[in-house]
Amino acid sequence: MTTILLLIIYLIFISLGLPDSLIGTTWPSISQSLNVSEDYQGLITCTISLCTIISSFFSPYLIKKLKPSGTVTISIVLTVIGLVSLSFVPSFWFMLLAAIPLGLGGGAIDVTLNNYVALHYKALHMNWLHSFWGVGTTISPMILSLFLSDNNGWRSGALVLAGIQGIILIISLTCIPLWKKAEVIFAKREENNEENGENNDETIELTYKKTFALKGVWFALFGFLAYTAVESLTGMWFSSMVHFGLNVSEQDSTLWGSFFYLGITIGRFISGIISLKVKEKNMIRIGESLILIGIIFLFMTFNIKIMPFAVVLIGLGCAPVYPAIIKDTPNRFTKKYSQNVMGIQVSFAYISNFLIAPLFGVVAKYTTFLILPYCVLFFFIILVLGNEGINLIGKKNKELNIK
Repeated sequence: MTTILLLIIYLIFISLGLPDSLIGTTWPSISQSLNVSEDYQGLITCTISLCTIISSFFSPYLIKKLKPSGTVTISIVLTVIGLVSLSFVPSFWFMLLAAIPLGLGGGAIDVTLNNYVALHYKALHMNWLHSFWGVGTTISPMILSLFLSDNNGWRSGALVLAGIQGIILIISLTCIPLWKKAEVIFAKREENNEENGENNDETIELTYKKTFALKGVWFALFGFLAYTAVESLTGMWFSSMVHFGLNVSEQDSTLWGSFFYLGITIGRFISGIISLKVKEKNMIRIGESLILIGIIFLFMTFNIKIMPFAVVLIGLGCAPVYPAIIKDTPNRFTKKYSQNVMGIQVSFAYISNFLIAPLFGVVAKYTTFLILPYCVLFFFIILVLGNEGINLIGKKNKELNIK
């Protein structure tokens, strides 16, 4: 029963990934189609990220009222509405309106399923879960690239993605009873663990003020923010960098942009297997090493042919980092506080999308998109400092008496 539910969760994470790479990889076509400046992608990103931040912060309350199944179902409905609306927008400003349901839907799914899998499944499944997100983000630009023979082709592509999303919605609706049965199984498992002395943690709902007071939480938050900056800057602006900065064609730049998500997808399948033997903090370090090599290649803009390899390496490096941080959250802050920390962690991730990726677009417009490698390197350094900082502090939160 729990295995079937896990497969459904995998499928839902494909639906989470489908819209995530749409804007960034097809922006050269969208900007020309709607006759707007190339840096306007930042406004779309801000809108999606702001709505995601809102839904992430309120996700613990939604989960309490609607349960995980209800929260996820409503979120998928919102993303379907957003994709359909996106395919028919007459102007850029209507695109901003279409971005609202995309953001609201994405944030709630992210928080709900991340914590659910972190609590109830092995690290292998956390990696594979995010690999299925990578499946969504990889096939999305590949599908879209088939429609980019003209500037309005992205509309048809978005409608196809909405159709795929709708099928996933129907499947998830039919499986709602599985959630209830799985909850009973997980509850019995927790009772057995408590009887055997393996688990004495009970979930505690903290105020945001007390959550921010947990030892090491700021290292975790800034590390997570920096990771998201590395991922979003690469995923959203790599296509624009090679198109506007290196004169690569629209179709090739969109296809190359999909290589980043392909690297993440393949990397997370591999990471899932490795995670059976390697601890989360070391998985993060392995990923950081690959990202650094990819960044070095990204600086070699004098050799256009190396760009696809650079972006694939960054994707491979990103692959284990996000799942390992998520999976390690109950270990870093105990199961008691994991849902609280998970909510603000995901919110900080989208704060990164809200501020950093759009700001890059503005700066790049007035300078050059070739500054991308420098920006990615800067946030990579913060990522390393954040993760190593919390490793030095260690797991101290069991000693906290927070009520």
